[in-house]
Amino acid sequence: MAEDGGKGLAVLDTLGDRFLLLIGSLIRGNRKRALMLARDAGKRSQGSSAAIVSQNLIEEMAQAQAVKNSLINLPSVVPGLGTIISFSLLGVENFFLLDQSIALILALCHIHGKDIEDQRAMEEFAVRVIAEVFGVAHEGAEENFRSISRDYMTKLLPRKYFGRGVDRGMRKILSRLMPAGRRTRLFPAGIGLGSSAVSAYDTIVNIGQTTLRRLPRLEGGTDHGR
Repeated sequence: MAEDGGKGLAVLDTLGDRFLLLIGSLIRGNRKRALMLARDAGKRSQGSSAAIVSQNLIEEMAQAQAVKNSLINLPSVVPGLGTIISFSLLGVENFFLLDQSIALILALCHIHGKDIEDQRAMEEFAVRVIAEVFGVAHEGAEENFRSISRDYMTKLLPRKYFGRGVDRGMRKILSRLMPAGRRTRLFPAGIGLGSSAVSAYDTIVNIGQTTLRRLPRLEGGTDHGR
């Protein structure tokens, strides 16, 4: 039994490590983009404080992600096949949401004078921001850095798949309750797309606000170390 428990823990650690590798890759891949986002946001808000530039950038990126999520989930409205497509697109949706989150975190850090070239510091800071926003960890919690990553893979993703299943079930119920007709049949699908867009918008806004709130800790070095 102890051996089985050890194997199970090893599998969970492997999942967590893969998530860390993904975050590290997204940070390296988004540095140039983050610098451009920060620079362009500054140009559009000439003369404004870093706080205003940050809020404007958060709003812009939240709106962009809402549109992107709607487009990603558009094929899922296909009757019958839509259920399969919906579940298969969840991984794509999650990746682009993480990608946008990392780009925003880096851009906000740069706007506020943080060193985004510090790979380890950025990885740990980003993981803690993401974990707090997605409910895997809470502000002020003392979770180990690796355990946060493990919980993201083993708790959050299953919750998302369950939520997607509930969403599909509600659409089916609404479709049956609505009178026959193409327009009315599309109504439940529209609800699903709207829900996805709102969720993406809220997530990016929360990522931005949590990043700003945690920035002083990054500056003071309290958000470093595993």
